Amino acid sequence: MLAWDLGLARLQAARRMLVSLPAGMAAGYGVAEALGEPAFIGLMLGALPAMLTSLLIADNGVGRATVRSAVVYVPFVLALYLSMTLHPHRFLGLAALVPVLFTQFYAARFAPWGNDAGAVLFAGYLSGLLLPMPLTEFRPMAAIAAAGLAASIAARLALARPAPAKALARIQRAFLACAADVTGAAADLLDAADTGTGRERALRRLRRRQARLNECALVADGLLARPGTTGEAERLHRLLFETELVVQAVARAVRELDDHDPPGALRRHVTAALRSYSAGGPGEEYTARDLVGWLDRRRASGPAADVGTSSLVHHLAVLLTDLSRTSRTWVDAGRAAPDKGEEAPFQSPVVLSAGQAVLGSGPVAEQILASGGPGGVRRRLRVSPHLRTALQVAVAISIAVPVGDLISGRRFYWAAIGVMIIFTGTNTTYERVRKTGQRALGTVAGGALGVASFELLGAAHPWISLLLVIAGLTVGAYSIASHYTWWVIGLVVALVQLYAFTTDFDTSLIVLRLAENMVGALTAVLVGLVLLPIGTRRMIDEAVRAHLAAVRDLVADAGAQPGAAGDVRLSSGSRAVDQALFRLNAIMRPIVRRPTGGAGRADAETLMALTTITGYVREIAAAPPAVPPEAERILHAVTTRMALSLDALIGAFGGETGGVWRRSGEAIDRLDQALVHDPDALVLRNRLQFLALADDALATLAERRGMRVMGMEYAKVAPERRLQLASLRSRRHLTGIC
Repeated sequence: MLAWDLGLARLQAARRMLVSLPAGMAAGYGVAEALGEPAFIGLMLGALPAMLTSLLIADNGVGRATVRSAVVYVPFVLALYLSMTLHPHRFLGLAALVPVLFTQFYAARFAPWGNDAGAVLFAGYLSGLLLPMPLTEFRPMAAIAAAGLAASIAARLALARPAPAKALARIQRAFLACAADVTGAAADLLDAADTGTGRERALRRLRRRQARLNECALVADGLLARPGTTGEAERLHRLLFETELVVQAVARAVRELDDHDPPGALRRHVTAALRSYSAGGPGEEYTARDLVGWLDRRRASGPAADVGTSSLVHHLAVLLTDLSRTSRTWVDAGRAAPDKGEEAPFQSPVVLSAGQAVLGSGPVAEQILASGGPGGVRRRLRVSPHLRTALQVAVAISIAVPVGDLISGRRFYWAAIGVMIIFTGTNTTYERVRKTGQRALGTVAGGALGVASFELLGAAHPWISLLLVIAGLTVGAYSIASHYTWWVIGLVVALVQLYAFTTDFDTSLIVLRLAENMVGALTAVLVGLVLLPIGTRRMIDEAVRAHLAAVRDLVADAGAQPGAAGDVRLSSGSRAVDQALFRLNAIMRPIVRRPTGGAGRADAETLMALTTITGYVREIAAAPPAVPPEAERILHAVTTRMALSLDALIGAFGGETGGVWRRSGEAIDRLDQALVHDPDALVLRNRLQFLALADDALATLAERRGMRVMGMEYAKVAPERRLQLASLRSRRHLTGIC
């Protein structure tokens, strides 16, 4: 669970729902009984603010979370008053949905307070529109909502209180679990019994675990920057980065070792070393020492492994030792960090969505709009992302609500909800179509489960029905950020229980709900395609340029004067490159997959190249080297040349022509070989070699983009240089182990 729910963020959301919802429902019911109002209205108005604040507000600061939860009462009751006022005038009530939803989506620009207010604004307005209550009943309704919200806040403070120190410990354990998954998958690769399908499956599993580890590192990096987590953010970010770097290096070394097809006895010893770390045992350093000792005894008593295999095994032993050290240091730093304080001195470049997942396509759309809008004559509009979404929502609501009203006047609001849901958290057509499909699937599955429970319980067991409501929404709260379909299933199961007590329920109501939701969802998709659209091609090119710009910034920093500030700057820059690649992956997911060809093939090649470059960038950002004065000038000249070439490549993806990529491989190799006898230059030489590899990969990408490429290709000497460096590093680092 830790590995797949980093820091138990989703479990905490479920816990907030589990403690808040019953408290809100009970308080609402009690106040309704005292005021002589229907029990159902007490349950609903008591539960609604509790449910919304559980989903919306997950602040680390106790005081801040409490204030945010309490403040939402104001927009909720204002919207409730407005809708109860307009309830007798049906046309005006329906028409007012347009400005209400426009306000909700535009207010999101003032996050988090505007986002909180916007979400409850729509809920409050819809409540008043649907409740069969005159305006004279507003005060009792407001009192019920206040009681439910107050009770839910009290329950969260008592049973789901934010605990930053525990949250940090959970994040650390979760990341180390992901790291252990990678080393375990690496051991499985060496254990693969054949070189056919079994080995291919093990290799694919290892690559998936590596991708998952990087995603976990991004989420952890974003979580560590949240206020109240710690006052020593720079050190924790750096240790997280170093730990991920070592684990990824272990996986790469194992893949290289497997390509050398080592003998069975060597495979077994390396596998034992990997599994020792994967199991979380205390003996990783002993295993590394034992592995090198066994290799030396084999060389003395029998046929030795070839030079490449022997060097890789030594390199693995060093990496496992480093991994043991960095992971222990990271955990110790977390235990020593203060558990109070609202300010984090380091701001991560990673942006999270709902505090649980890495934000994908949103920033790319924002950048396009900030740079001049969707294109053509509309470039002059200069609409902000929030204004664009608000306008799209307003138009979609204007279409969907009348259609939904024609289908079922009593259930028109399902179409409005469909529009609102599809536009929430989505930016591309792919994301909206995918969410529409998930909503349809969840409605069907939840409807089936809800109907089964209705046939079994009917309206004769209200307490069991209430438990099903709480269970459905709790499961949904756990799943909403990762598996939206399960949220819809839980929600529909809960709603069926409510329908059983408020309507003459039958199975056709589920079909009607599905139809109304699809009207709203499909309207949202179509409006997004025709009103202020951002083309997929433009988003892909913008995401590629953003990635290359992040690489350029890091390369420029790599040539600057090293030091403590540069240490943090490079690891932060590497995370920015990681997130840029994540965004590009999110945008390049097609609605319909087709055989690769044409632009699709070029995009796939670009993505593969940028993925490779991202791996090199992580190595460039590793522990800062000591740079001799005579090498400093050359390194600065090399990185300046690469940064200028990257500017030209960024321009090529913006439509410019005539650019030139000037390779730096020859200059880097001369500097690398000038340092070959310097025992203190190993870290610097490692950075230089990865700079040269990145230069090669970027030059290939530039050539594909039509740029002229000049200079020597580093790939001709790269294998010899890597082997040379690995041997030197092994001899130096293992002196203290053997």
